[in-house]
Amino acid sequence: MAYTDYTLGEHRELIGFGTADENRQIARSLAEQARRTIHIFTTDLDPAVFNQADFIEAIARMARSHSRARVTVLVQDSARAVNRGHRLVELARRLSSRVEIRKPVAEYSDLKETFMVADGRGYFHRIRPDRYEGQARFHDPLQCREYVHRFDEIWQRSHGDRELRRVHL
Repeated sequence: MAYTDYTLGEHRELIGFGTADENRQIARSLAEQARRTIHIFTTDLDPAVFNQADFIEAIARMARSHSRARVTVLVQDSARAVNRGHRLVELARRLSSRVEIRKPVAEYSDLKETFMVADGRGYFHRIRPDRYEGQARFHDPLQCREYVHRFDEIWQRSHGDRELRRVHL
């Protein structure tokens, strides 16, 4: 079964993945199917997953689709992404009322996982940011609620990142 065959809010099957390409496909499929919210927690906005044109198009389409649509991103270290012209950073600059990127406060700096939650129904999760091994489900509201609760707790104590406000020429 291709990842595009999984339907957000329907398929409960636990999906294991282990490559950047699989992670990229799952992230894109979740983003393409999301209608209202996307939460991303990441160490460095991994370009192999989050800087792909089709992923950015899906995020932009979702963000523009509804007045209450929101994409919120927590990134531990944005310097590399900013310096290399990351598409998600540029999208956040263009759609600042719908796409927001923040930096967690120092007390959360030891969190090195990566996860993405779409509409509170589907997710992917990687325990280690330097490896593409992880799991995903396209319908697991209970697990998504736990990720979103943790995300929101960190978000409330996060702040705007100076790196993201700088314009690189």
